[in-house]
Amino acid sequence: MTNFENAIIIRNEKNRQAIDASRAIEKKIKKNGLKIIPLEYSNSNTIAFVLGGDGTVLRASKVLSDHKVSVVGINFGHLGFLSPYEFSEIDDVLKEILEGNYLVMQRNFLEISGPFQKKFAFNDLVVQRDVKSHMMEISVRIDDREMGRVLCDGMIFSTSTGSTAYNLSAGGSVIDPRTSVISIVPIMAHAFAPWPVVVASSRKIRVRVYPRDEEKYFSIIDGEKFKEFNKSRVFEIKGSNKILKFLCTEDRDFFELVHKKLGWGLHNGYQLPPA
Repeated sequence: MTNFENAIIIRNEKNRQAIDASRAIEKKIKKNGLKIIPLEYSNSNTIAFVLGGDGTVLRASKVLSDHKVSVVGINFGHLGFLSPYEFSEIDDVLKEILEGNYLVMQRNFLEISGPFQKKFAFNDLVVQRDVKSHMMEISVRIDDREMGRVLCDGMIFSTSTGSTAYNLSAGGSVIDPRTSVISIVPIMAHAFAPWPVVVASSRKIRVRVYPRDEEKYFSIIDGEKFKEFNKSRVFEIKGSNKILKFLCTEDRDFFELVHKKLGWGLHNGYQLPPA
């Protein structure tokens, strides 16, 4: 049996299906002996059921981490890497978790410092030019040793969790979420070899941006623009001890999701037979 005593429900308030399902899930949770409490009273003995897509989990990630809750994501979105369960599975998922048949997946944040108060990113930090601006030059140093300079539209610094988000769309690798690394991916680089680079999260990354003619560029954390610049600025990025815990039943594997959600290994829409 588990030590969980309480539960909270977080839902995508713009998704009617998630709203309707939250009422049904609340009844099931209470029936299984858990008490529904407000978020502000949650702690490490609390399960957070998050109903929505990966974006719903992402928006709630920092406050959930602060309260040290354990997350179960119920998918009402699209890909669902952070919300691997369907509403139809909730009875089985509850049974397995309350009987102690689950794994704990710890996902780390990035810690970002620069010309602003320290920030944390669950998915990624993106430094990107304004749509009316020219390409920028970005210098990257790893542990104070120069890795290189790239002329590009911007650069993505991603956790392993964020590897299946913007990182993947820009040509970065899918990364096992159990791996504590940082992915560095240039956006639309004007170079012959702007390959993505993956470094250990224990490394310290120092980034300097050189905009052309004081043109605008942005810093974006987890999809939300939070700062605008037009001067050369330095960003420092490293792995953080801040974590968010996910509960996973033993039948749910990340690479099965990669195959199912991204179609990895499909040829012309068809799955090849096992080797």
